[in-house]
Amino acid sequence: MTVRPVAVRPARARWISAILLAACGAAAVAAQSQATMIDLLRVLGATGVDVLYSSDLVPPDLDVPAVLQGSDPLSRVTEALAAHHLVLRNVGPRRYVVTREPAPRAAPATASNPRESSPPEAALEEVSVFASRYAFEGTAVGEPASFTERDLQQTPGSQQDPMRAVRASPGLATNLSSRPYVRGAFLDDVLVQFDGVPLVDPFHFKNFQSLISAFDPAAVGRIDVYTGGFPVNYGTRSAGVFDLAPRSVASGNEQRLGASLLSYDFSSVGRAERWPIEWLATFRHSAHDIALKPINGDIGEPTYIDALGRVRWQASAVSAWTLGWLLLDDRIALASEPKREQADAHDRDLYAWVASDWNPSGALHSHTSISVTNIERSRGGTLTLTGAANGQLAERRDSFLVDLRTAWSYAQSAQSTWNFGAAAGLENAELTFDRQELFTDAIAATFGRPIDAALTSQQMVRASTLGFYASFRRQWQAFETEIGARLDRQDYRSLSSRAQASPRLNVRFDPTPDWHVYGSWGLFTQAQRVGEWRSEESQTAPDPATRAEHLIGGVIHESPDATHWRLEVYRNHWTSISPYFDNSLDALVLLPELGPDRLRLAPRSAETAGIELSAHRAFGRAFEASAAYALSRTTDDLNGRDVPRSWDQPHAVSVDMAWRQANFSSSLLVAWHSGWPRTPVSVVQGTSGVPAYVVVGARNSARWGDYLSADLRISQIVPIAYGELTLWVDATNVTDRTNNCCTALSPEQPGTVPATYTKTWLSRIINAGFSWRFGSPRAD
Repeated sequence: MTVRPVAVRPARARWISAILLAACGAAAVAAQSQATMIDLLRVLGATGVDVLYSSDLVPPDLDVPAVLQGSDPLSRVTEALAAHHLVLRNVGPRRYVVTREPAPRAAPATASNPRESSPPEAALEEVSVFASRYAFEGTAVGEPASFTERDLQQTPGSQQDPMRAVRASPGLATNLSSRPYVRGAFLDDVLVQFDGVPLVDPFHFKNFQSLISAFDPAAVGRIDVYTGGFPVNYGTRSAGVFDLAPRSVASGNEQRLGASLLSYDFSSVGRAERWPIEWLATFRHSAHDIALKPINGDIGEPTYIDALGRVRWQASAVSAWTLGWLLLDDRIALASEPKREQADAHDRDLYAWVASDWNPSGALHSHTSISVTNIERSRGGTLTLTGAANGQLAERRDSFLVDLRTAWSYAQSAQSTWNFGAAAGLENAELTFDRQELFTDAIAATFGRPIDAALTSQQMVRASTLGFYASFRRQWQAFETEIGARLDRQDYRSLSSRAQASPRLNVRFDPTPDWHVYGSWGLFTQAQRVGEWRSEESQTAPDPATRAEHLIGGVIHESPDATHWRLEVYRNHWTSISPYFDNSLDALVLLPELGPDRLRLAPRSAETAGIELSAHRAFGRAFEASAAYALSRTTDDLNGRDVPRSWDQPHAVSVDMAWRQANFSSSLLVAWHSGWPRTPVSVVQGTSGVPAYVVVGARNSARWGDYLSADLRISQIVPIAYGELTLWVDATNVTDRTNNCCTALSPEQPGTVPATYTKTWLSRIINAGFSWRFGSPRAD
């Protein structure tokens, strides 16, 4: 069986055709000549280099010398800044900040050799004047993959979901969900945070493939992706980090109104002229009959809403306050076709936070926040599979979390920085699970399930958490190191308590300005949150904390006029891991807890290892391309046998190309990976003396065919009297290739043993829309 393509209705087809015609026929507006320093910095940003600067150092009217000798954007910017006694300081791969020229006693750092000298503390003061989390980072320890606002705008699929832009990063495995697996780890092993606030599963359709993230692209200014070796301040997740920074402008304001086949949206970002206040607000509501739906949910209309707000008040020259909130609301009523499964769900997540920044000097900075999270999730439905199973499910999971954290950074000197902080939290969860299900004798015997799989459980779990961390960073002429450690403790209120220590070490060596060698070793622990308790088996005691050891080594070559590339080798080894459930045949069912192929797995340990190679090059201002290749293997130790996890992909390749000319842009992302593991299954026909039966092979002992998908994005900006209009089209799996994913059971006739059929990932999905932007913003 092949999942049917999403039908494009006649009215929708006319709309898409009109948008495509307008996008292709709109007149291109020639780029204006650069007249200010900000314009020159934007030209440099268009080459993929990220530059952070303060509007105090680079005001809007700062001019550019009439004659510049540099032949490339980086050297021209360096030369122009020097005329105003400013320099570029390298703070990571393809990332720079603008600072004042050091005092005469120190040789000035340039973009061509940013590490020849160490900037004095005065330079740090200049960096800290803008409200940015990069003020004290220096070189990016952990070497994250960074996606700027420009990357988010041009990657196919990210027009409506910025998290889809990270798919091009090596080490991530995803076929459908907006929530990728990071180096073979579980989805819950990854920390997602926005504005420094940790979020719990910030995705829409959480139990239905998590198709869309909670973030409007207008809300995100940058995403840093850590696939391992991340610093100690990022808390207690064991695999990776998605760190999202809110979008802001240096002055002015910008509003956007948009509509597409997926959602209607509004956003506003700006900074007041008369008061020291900046704001960010977004709102999205799903469109009727949205273009993107969960697989196997052919009947029904899922809807979602998200709203995000952020207000920042610069109370004084040394302090600022931030108030933020995020709301997600999903309502889903789905049924499979034919109508064997029905599911209804309502998810509501509310986050609110208050944060304070204090920066009394160029050497000391603190960030303290308190956040409150309220999560309400209810889900239910039925499964009617004649000849196999008949069941119904009702589940509710409500949780309430309070999180208090403080982080301090002290620049002891231009070469030495101390980071330390603490976090405390309270968690409370009420979990209800009710499953009533019967299997036939043949199915129960085949999958090792009891004939009566009924289970009812009610749990009220409370916990308090406490954590401390400290790290020290030291930079020499060409060598930098960070040593840190975390200490975390959990008290599960009358059940048990846990404590974990997590030492970390990151090093980096720059033999030349263009070559960087780095390494990382660390222990990463992850305590079980109360909302993660397995109601499906009526869990009564908390699991021991997950423990993982990360070992990473890599080399980077970057040059403004050559290919930027990175080679990284890693090994992650889990010595302690929580049990988990998996559907061995069909992972795309509406209610996996009712599937007869449901398995409980309890690995002794697990390991993932691999090699990742990525490259990026800009071919002038109009065209750039990126490519990545990953060789990896992820296994669980099950009863002394290494078994690939269901999302293990030995080989993966992605190629991303973008072309921009005046107001027209297009991009293409091609992704290929070897097939994910599958468990073979067959039906043995009955004879006169033996009835037919189903045979299931060894877990994940076979593989699906290779996965290939091409995503395309086309957009055209049309200047109008009030602002500008952007018309765009996004196509996912534009070639409509069939990619097999799952084996499902289906009865041929009532009373017979179920037959099997193959399900596929998404067919071609077309999303088209427009965005009207107006205002007078200037970006940081």
